[in-house]
Amino acid sequence: MSALSRRIWSHSYRYLTLLLLAMTCTALQAHESSTAYLNLQTSNSKAAANINYNAKYELSLRDLALLVDIDSNQDHKVSWIEVKSQTPLIKQLIESQVKLEAGAQVCDMTSFAPLAINTRGGFNYLYTDFEINCATSIDNLDYQILAGIDANHRLILTGASDETPLQVLAVGENPLGSGAESGWLSTATNFLKSGIHHLLIGWDHLLFLFVLLIPAVYLRKQKALIAVTKPQAALLEVFWIATSFTLAHSITLSLAALQIVSIPARFIESLIALSIAFAALNNLVPLLRVRAVYLAFVFGLIHGFGFANVLVDLPLATSERVLALLSFNIGIELGQLVFIALVFPIALLLRHTRFYKTIIFYAGSVVSILIALWWFFQRAF
Repeated sequence: MSALSRRIWSHSYRYLTLLLLAMTCTALQAHESSTAYLNLQTSNSKAAANINYNAKYELSLRDLALLVDIDSNQDHKVSWIEVKSQTPLIKQLIESQVKLEAGAQVCDMTSFAPLAINTRGGFNYLYTDFEINCATSIDNLDYQILAGIDANHRLILTGASDETPLQVLAVGENPLGSGAESGWLSTATNFLKSGIHHLLIGWDHLLFLFVLLIPAVYLRKQKALIAVTKPQAALLEVFWIATSFTLAHSITLSLAALQIVSIPARFIESLIALSIAFAALNNLVPLLRVRAVYLAFVFGLIHGFGFANVLVDLPLATSERVLALLSFNIGIELGQLVFIALVFPIALLLRHTRFYKTIIFYAGSVVSILIALWWFFQRAF
């Protein structure tokens, strides 16, 4: 290697290491899927001049903590007393950032019931019940919760109208009622997008795919890693890994979403973290001398229960739930293919380099173990 090559390699090594560390910090700071729920039901009599709605809004305490100080004693634990003490600020937050509109006029929010704590998928949610008074039927929702903080936050809206029984909405302006997309196509589109979104923001699932993909460009012979000479072999291995993972998580996602099997979310989330740590450790020290496709299948069964948390509590009829499930699953696959299309060509390109073996494969596996173990302790304790 010439002096110039060594100099270029030295600088590239440092910058790429810094990039890896930056990505690691981002992954450590990221939290899980952020979803809130709003249910609207009309409540007034035919004689009433305006239209009244009963509204039920749920926001996870984890997300609420990003907006309101609900840990006043800084002990990293949120008590009911701490939440209750912030009732005025929480009401003000909802009134200012969840605006339902009718004919360009903002509807009035009244009659807030006492706050409560609800549990969804093993996580604690703030539950609040209030009334909304509108001059006509609502036709728009200006939703700004977590705006500028978490672009991945989603609101699942139910009961807004007979035409759109369920909508998955992003932060911002969202048309409702007759102005919204409706019907089966809307449900399929919504959950297809949600599946892609859920996979691409799910750092734990992406990290699991990463630790499964990085060894796919190597053959292990007598404890040595040999770069594959033919990219077709590596591509075929990735194809079987992706297919195996897909088949497995489709099974458990279906069982959980159809409410045939129910496993506590906290247990599943902890198990997902451990599965990542084990897969990464298996890269460094082969504990199970089986092909990655078999590991992908076994761990895919676990990850399917993790995907299902988005669908389990939705108020859907069986036919709609099956459509949502199918669309969500296809969305996950599309997200998975996007990730593979981005990562795997780089692995193929760099498989003969010392950088790939040292930084991506060995250091990447070690960092993945540390991140996964951190997630495990966060989720289990």
